[in-house]
Amino acid sequence: MLAYSAVQRWAGSDVAEAAGRPVALSAAAAGTSLANVEPPAEMAFIPAGNFQMGDSFGEGFPDELPVHTVSVSAFYMGRYEVTNDEMVDVLQWAYRHNRITVTGATVQNVAGDPRDLLNLNETQCRITWDGSAFALKAEKASGYPCVEVTWYGAVAFCSFRSEMEGLTPCYDFLDWSCDWSANGYRLSTEAEWEKAARGGAAGRRFPWSDTDTIQHARANYLSTADYAYDTSPTRGLHPDYADGDIPYTSPVGSFAPNAYGLYDMEGNSWEWVWDYYATHYYSEPSEKDSRGPASGSYRVVRSGRWGYDASNCRVAGRRFAWPTGRKPVGFRVALSVSP
Repeated sequence: MLAYSAVQRWAGSDVAEAAGRPVALSAAAAGTSLANVEPPAEMAFIPAGNFQMGDSFGEGFPDELPVHTVSVSAFYMGRYEVTNDEMVDVLQWAYRHNRITVTGATVQNVAGDPRDLLNLNETQCRITWDGSAFALKAEKASGYPCVEVTWYGAVAFCSFRSEMEGLTPCYDFLDWSCDWSANGYRLSTEAEWEKAARGGAAGRRFPWSDTDTIQHARANYLSTADYAYDTSPTRGLHPDYADGDIPYTSPVGSFAPNAYGLYDMEGNSWEWVWDYYATHYYSEPSEKDSRGPASGSYRVVRSGRWGYDASNCRVAGRRFAWPTGRKPVGFRVALSVSP
């Protein structure tokens, strides 16, 4: 097996940018059974419970160890990565309601601590702006995951969509903190993401439980001969999607879901989660509904993507990115379960 490089550990594709950088849910909800819960549209119910978080195969990085027991309350997870269509709808609402500004190709929030949310000039961005309206590019846009989103952009999307739907936003733009008792959309925690990706199965390498191998028939990723568990008969980039303009993403829902009904929890696009990244965090005592370190320089990303190999698609695999970074990263939304 090939050794990972520093570049592979960094989730972004701007290597120069990485260089020099320091590297409430109720008890009633926690006991709710899957059969008694009606998920919101296009969201899956993830039941409460303990699971073993980390690399049970011992083949990843030290930051995936030790394997430890984590307790997660019930929550909802978006079945799909947020699409370009959804981003356009939310950004247009935010612009009409004076929540964002667009300067050149840079989209920023207005309130609190203004941050870059999206840069429309980035090559992989499939969204355009004509001075008054957002729209989609002609190819690889509608139905595809929205990438080139900063962590701040993902958080802002959650807050704006919450307002659109009459929910209470979770995030405060003054300090980018999260009110976990709010009923609005939010990013999942890293523990929630891994529990959801595992689909209720223990000790598996990928989000499915019938095999511990991966092929292009199951995910959009870069297939190589470097890992025995990559048994794809086709190698390189996924042959169905590696054409035209980048990104070589696939439309959301192109592959079979896991046991929780979640799509693309492996490959296609990196996904932002809430947590700060810390190398040795898994060695610290675990707490219920862990939300990661209290501070840090990076945020965690999960899932792998179309241009990264099979090792990045493992459910235990962790990566990190500067929260203002964009290039390969998208996200999906989560909701807390109401009492």
